[in-house]
Amino acid sequence: MAFPIGDSTMGALQQALTGLSLRQRTIADNIANIETPGFLSGKIDFESSLKRAYAEGTPGAASIGRARSLEPTRTNGSNVNLDEETLASQQTLLTTQLATAAMTTKFQRLRIAITGQA
Repeated sequence: MAFPIGDSTMGALQQALTGLSLRQRTIADNIANIETPGFLSGKIDFESSLKRAYAEGTPGAASIGRARSLEPTRTNGSNVNLDEETLASQQTLLTTQLATAAMTTKFQRLRIAITGQA
C-alpha cells in the first residue's frame, strides 16, 4: 500500500488509530448493552497483526480482528464486565493520545523540513 507521505511509520499510526477507534466504539457498545439479556461483549485485536505487518514493511495490510467474548456470563446472560470495559476504555484513550502525539510530531518535522521554520 502506498502511503500519502510514503512512510511506513505513518501507515502504522493510521492503522493503529483505526483499530483504536473501532475498539473505543466496541467498548461503548458493550457498556450500552450491559443489561441486555444474552449480549456477548465484543473484543477488538489489531496489535499483533499490526506488529507483524510493520515488520514485513506493509503496515497497511494489518487486519483488525473482531470477536465476541465467550467468557462466563452474568445471570441475565450478558457477559459485559463494567470494570474491564472501563479499564479498557482508559487504556484505549491513553494509547490514542500517544499515537496522535506521535503523528503530530511527525507532521511537525515534515513542516520544518518543507518550510525550514520551526
